[in-house]
Amino acid sequence: MKSETLAQEEPASEPADAFDVAALRARLLDAQSANRLLEREVVQHRMAAEIARSQTRMLIRSLGVLAKGAHLDRFLGHVLKLTVQQLNCVGGTLWFPDPLTGRIRLHLEYLDGRVVGAAESHHPAALAPPPVGGKGVSTFPTTQPEIYLMSEHVEGMPEANRAYIQSLGVRALLTVPMNMGRQSIGWICLRSAKADPQDLESKIQLAEALANQATLAVQMARLSEQARDAAVLAERNRIARDIHDTLAQGFTGIVLNLEAACRLLGRQDSAGALEHVEHSRALARSCLDEARQSVRALRPEVSREVDLISALQEQVNRTAASGTRGQLTVSGAVRSLGAEVCSELVRIVQEGITNVIRHAVARTVEVRVCFEAGRLSLTISDDGVGFDTRRQPEGYGLRGMSERAQRLGAYWYLNSAPGCGTEVRIVVRDHE
Repeated sequence: MKSETLAQEEPASEPADAFDVAALRARLLDAQSANRLLEREVVQHRMAAEIARSQTRMLIRSLGVLAKGAHLDRFLGHVLKLTVQQLNCVGGTLWFPDPLTGRIRLHLEYLDGRVVGAAESHHPAALAPPPVGGKGVSTFPTTQPEIYLMSEHVEGMPEANRAYIQSLGVRALLTVPMNMGRQSIGWICLRSAKADPQDLESKIQLAEALANQATLAVQMARLSEQARDAAVLAERNRIARDIHDTLAQGFTGIVLNLEAACRLLGRQDSAGALEHVEHSRALARSCLDEARQSVRALRPEVSREVDLISALQEQVNRTAASGTRGQLTVSGAVRSLGAEVCSELVRIVQEGITNVIRHAVARTVEVRVCFEAGRLSLTISDDGVGFDTRRQPEGYGLRGMSERAQRLGAYWYLNSAPGCGTEVRIVVRDHE
């Protein structure tokens, strides 16, 4: 009985062994799965680190474009070359949109270890620019990268383009748009010798990172160009103001003096007429000197100090020929303000007095200068006909005065009404 009992109990141990083996296999599979996940995570970390390093290098070079004034095409050629090399591709191209035609123009091509411009490239698209669009339209997507296999017909790509690319040993193409917000400002096309879409898909993230840095460089170059254009425009406006404030206003004074001389000659007052002629000659010489100073201002030279009070008195004296009584009032302790500030204030007063002579029909005009603690206030007031400040004034005068005040960082006030005269006030704070 005992032997039978043992015989019956022995087979019961086999299911336990089988269970242990199954458990071990399950654990092994779990370990292998965890190992694969860990390997993928390591690969992702390495790729992230490589992307970060590449972005850092490209960012440093991008900032160098603006800081050192490097040639943009040379830098973009380096970006294209670096992108091709880091992604183990055999070549690449850089494209920009043509705003006139709305199509894509080839800008640079990297092949056989060197970068060439569109004029040197044999790419058929250099002569026949393709349109913008993704699959089905062209190989230039506007939202995200796309991959194209050259071994088969590519919808939207002319056969001549595909044949040229294939002749270079290219079997797959990755196009990465360079997007600034919602706008595509360019495209980088990368050529691979492998007909393996997955291989290119694994490189998209790094390709986008490098394309982003190229986008940054292009945008910085454009901003730099805009800054240069703004500087040129500002200088043109300055020259326009100087011409208006010297020649135009000087001629006004000359004309007024000559008209007064003619009236006196009609009355047989040759002495008075001669005096006005002398005034005209003095104004002509002054205009010539001012014009020469404007030309010298175009050169990077240190401006000479201006005697503000004497210069303002000279401007007030101009009213004598027009029959308007001018007066200069100075209060406070006179101090030096710097050549640029004095020059701009004299120009403002010059324009203000010219406006009074031309338009105000005023009996008197007063220029008040008040030196206060930390600031200077300058006021030009007249008892003329005034005007409606809600209307856009004709001419360049008031706008020129306002622009000069803005250049000084000064406060600008204008107060006038029909029949109530006009007052212009500028407050300049001392530079700390």
